[in-house]
Amino acid sequence: MIVRRDTLTQALSQVEAEKLRGVSIIVVSRPWWDGLSANEQSVYRSRAARAGVELRVDEAISSHFVEVRGGDEGPPLSTESPM
Repeated sequence: MIVRRDTLTQALSQVEAEKLRGVSIIVVSRPWWDGLSANEQSVYRSRAARAGVELRVDEAISSHFVEVRGGDEGPPLSTESPM
């Protein structure tokens, strides 16, 4: 499964509310992530950890959406890396 959501907040909220099941990874734009404060990053990391989701960043992904993955989605893209 690979789906898109408009924001990381939206994606995490849907995972937390169990509206999106089987999610293992959420990928966000590196420039967007780097623009967050350390506190904002910490809050997102904590929410993801509680939900059992790995957050990853990608240089090439648009900042207009996040990519939500679950199941056997294959290897990460070459521009993708863990946080």
